[in-house]
Amino acid sequence: MALESGTYVKDLVSTNPPGTDVISQGDDHIRLVKSVLKNSFPSNSNAPIIPNVSGNGDKLFTNDGTDTSWTSTITGVELKDYSETVNVLGSGGGTRTIDFSLGNVVTATVSTSTNTFVFTNPPASGKAGSFTLLLTNGGSQTVNWPASVKWPAGVSPVLTTSGVDWLGFTTVDGGTTWYGVSNMDLK
Repeated sequence: MALESGTYVKDLVSTNPPGTDVISQGDDHIRLVKSVLKNSFPSNSNAPIIPNVSGNGDKLFTNDGTDTSWTSTITGVELKDYSETVNVLGSGGGTRTIDFSLGNVVTATVSTSTNTFVFTNPPASGKAGSFTLLLTNGGSQTVNWPASVKWPAGVSPVLTTSGVDWLGFTTVDGGTTWYGVSNMDLK
């Protein structure tokens, strides 16, 4: 087989070289691997640092090339073209669970009977967590919110019978209190 080519690690094919290559091509394969590694990590002149992930499941690994630092905080971040996971509850009634861990944007359609929303898996107390609910036809049936939701002026919104309402919810105390806001009847 002819020597594969590549510039970066992503270009290497894990099944190459095949066992049928002549042994004299071995040094060519080694030079290729060295070349793609240097191209993929051009500014790293330090020895590799292997992070210990034990006990750091909810933290981020930060490495300036000198240590194995873990942090729970990132500052000075600028986001561009980000996306959020949509948790699609679908159409229905009854108890409808909005699981924060499944996405920060939730869509649901009210179609049958009373809908009672339950919020689960918020971030721990001291961490802010927010999600958006795009609710279709919410006013066509009775909708019940968790008692922990605090609405402006203490009054839950009157939902649109036929259309989409935008509702936002934020907690800073592990879900003990949710602050709710709404923008009704989006056209």
